[in-house]
Amino acid sequence: MRAVSILKTIYTEINTGKGKVFLLFLVCSFLAWAISKFSETYESRTNFDLEYYNLPDSLMLNTGVKNAISVKVRASGFQFLGYALNARTIRVNLTKVLEDKQGYFLTANTLKNEIEKQLPNRVTLLDLGEPIYFVDLYKVSSKKVPVYPNIDVKLEQNHMLQSGIAVQPESIEIKGPKKSIAKIQRLSTVYLELNAISDDFTRTLQIEPIDSLNNVVVGKNVVEVTGKVVRFSEKEFSVNIAALNTPEGYRLRVFPNEVKLICKAGIDRLKELKPQDFQVFVDYNALTDRESKRLYLELGNKPGDVFSVRLLRNEVEFVLEKL
Repeated sequence: MRAVSILKTIYTEINTGKGKVFLLFLVCSFLAWAISKFSETYESRTNFDLEYYNLPDSLMLNTGVKNAISVKVRASGFQFLGYALNARTIRVNLTKVLEDKQGYFLTANTLKNEIEKQLPNRVTLLDLGEPIYFVDLYKVSSKKVPVYPNIDVKLEQNHMLQSGIAVQPESIEIKGPKKSIAKIQRLSTVYLELNAISDDFTRTLQIEPIDSLNNVVVGKNVVEVTGKVVRFSEKEFSVNIAALNTPEGYRLRVFPNEVKLICKAGIDRLKELKPQDFQVFVDYNALTDRESKRLYLELGNKPGDVFSVRLLRNEVEFVLEKL
């Protein structure tokens, strides 16, 4: 109870006019003292975070490693307070990184120059503590792997993809430990399903992450997939049958001497096609049974930009006539 009584008395005194003036002077005195102290120059150690750039192509940083360095500097109290609240980040150029039996390192002079260029004029770097600074690097290999478009396209009726799904870029460079990247034969996009497609399409897709392998870096995280969609139809053509490898001194005649075929293509392309654009033939050398009177039909050249060509029969009768 006595303590409560004392606190009440103090509170009452502070709330008086004299008490408030005293409190104001006390706060001002403290601020003046703090400003005076923080304005003075001190020598002490502080921590800087390091951010590396310009890594040689054959090297990579180990992931998840916190890169920091403890240095001795001369600075004002305000500077030290700022570094304590938020560590300064120093960007370090790795073009001058060296290697010995223990690993990769920067000399003290190299690192000192990098740090000094990025410090304010009123901050002086005094000591790094060590003659060399090791950087957690490792050698890497690289290779390009193809990208698989993991996309399911459901087209409207009587529509087709003209030439499949294109990926740009078709392949992406990956970097990492030689054993790790040897296991990767291709990259895949994230899954995408497209429904009721009747027009050309373009989509930008992310590359599926490689979670099972550590320290593998994929050079590009997105690709563009495109598809050209056309409306198709079918058309029937009657094509003459050619005879190949007829024995010398004979003429090979086939019955019938023409065959019907069905071509499936875009409507505009079908309008351009003629029977002469197709080649159907029989090959006497393909006959395994010389007693047989039938030869199989084969499809030779066919026009470009068609989806399929189907013969309506697969064999014909033939006779050899001596000339």
